[in-house]
Amino acid sequence: MNSSTIEGNHNIVIQNVTDSTITLNVSGEIQEIARKLDVFLDLLKNLSEKNFQTADKIYNIGTINNANFDFILKQTNFQGLPNELKEHLLTESGWGLSLKQELISQKIAVRNNRTFEHYGWLIEVFLQKMSTEVGKASTLRALSFMTEAYQASIYYLCMIQLAQLLQQKEAVNITNPIFSDFIKTPPENQALFDYQQLLLLGAEALGANNFVTEITDFVTELQDTENDLYGVALYLDKIRRQLINNQLQENNSLQQLLEEYRTALIFWLRKLVFIARYRLVSMKEINIQYRLGATAKEFIHYYGELHGVYEGAAVDGEDYTTFSVKDFFTYNHSVLLFKGTNIDASLNTLYNNKNYISLSPLIIDQSVFSAKMTQTPEIFNFCGMSGRSYHFAQYKNELPVGEPKTIASNKSFLVKKENLNQPKWNELFEHLELLLKPLI
Repeated sequence: MNSSTIEGNHNIVIQNVTDSTITLNVSGEIQEIARKLDVFLDLLKNLSEKNFQTADKIYNIGTINNANFDFILKQTNFQGLPNELKEHLLTESGWGLSLKQELISQKIAVRNNRTFEHYGWLIEVFLQKMSTEVGKASTLRALSFMTEAYQASIYYLCMIQLAQLLQQKEAVNITNPIFSDFIKTPPENQALFDYQQLLLLGAEALGANNFVTEITDFVTELQDTENDLYGVALYLDKIRRQLINNQLQENNSLQQLLEEYRTALIFWLRKLVFIARYRLVSMKEINIQYRLGATAKEFIHYYGELHGVYEGAAVDGEDYTTFSVKDFFTYNHSVLLFKGTNIDASLNTLYNNKNYISLSPLIIDQSVFSAKMTQTPEIFNFCGMSGRSYHFAQYKNELPVGEPKTIASNKSFLVKKENLNQPKWNELFEHLELLLKPLI
């Protein structure tokens, strides 16, 4: 039986769900109501209650609608990792091959030993860490690499949707409080933010206009509470929360947990293989070039492709590429997402603005805003606000596990209205203020 963690006059906990009924514990009294959204919401409103609990999560009544109602309800009956996956656990050496085979089956070219680059920088780094000696160990830190690969993947999908919602000129539905909750949640609470719900509600708000069209089908499958993907998503999220809340120990059962989590993660990532059909790019600078007698304008785009670790570039010190485009240019100082796997071809079709979107300022290349210019892209993602200041964290920051609670290699920075030591951040602040105005 679920115990309540809600404070107030009425502690409402969902105890059980059937095909037709919902069993609730309301301040110690058991009530049974019809499994209908309007009936459930009417009960909460009659009790003047804004929150309720199911499983180990608390939800705000304002965020619930038909897009996530069943997803939230069925968590109460969650039994753990689907049996089909439990019976076919992936070995430590076999998960990379599993991802590679899925990419090949989807007719995506894979270079030898470069499987991870297809998932982009936000996810790739944790897959790389899983392949290290530290990542292969039976430790909670090794588990954290896997949990953050999951978290990075769902964050990535959410930011693709949120960036599109905020940048659309026509009226869109961003009235659900979950969107403003994400923006206003301070960085210290972001680790436990419910990105599953942000993903579902973002897909609903976009409808058929999702830039990454595959997300629509993915979310439809995720919403099917009888589908293994649903159970896998709940499992991945639950174990991650237990890790953050210090509910896991490095004991004899950890090895089994690592194998189960790895299997669930790869199942999840195989479903996200469509990410490989898009390319993430940092547009560091755009310059115009005039030539005497020429009728066309040449726009020189200075960019870095954010797929794969720049192993070769580390030798010659050059991580960016120059490309000339006639008559058209795109967003300067932005992290862009292009359809297609060939950036040269995409840049040649800039006249079609349906071929790309900007994920900035939610995801940025800090190197283009820094007072000290650097060659290597430094990708940071938005991680909440405090007052009217915006926080960013480096995409590869690790999750603190055990002691110490802070990790020296983790990097973050704060963007205020006035940034004396980093004057270019003033421009970033103005961009954030303009874009996020509907939510703050």
